[in-house]
Amino acid sequence: MYRIETTDPITGRCLKQLVNMPYVIENEDDDSLVIYFESEYNRDLYLQNPGEHRLAHHTKNRA
Repeated sequence: MYRIETTDPITGRCLKQLVNMPYVIENEDDDSLVIYFESEYNRDLYLQNPGEHRLAHHTKNRA
């Protein structure tokens, strides 16, 4: 199973277009989350410290 997150966790902006946008795949057991970013710079910032840029609505709604 996988989910797609279209809100850049650095800027909080929702992306309307995902083609050619940078992303990361977070894996936890059988659950994967694809997170898209506005820029490679934002993706790199996220990868330096993912815990600092949590997706509040994702962690809150997780079952």
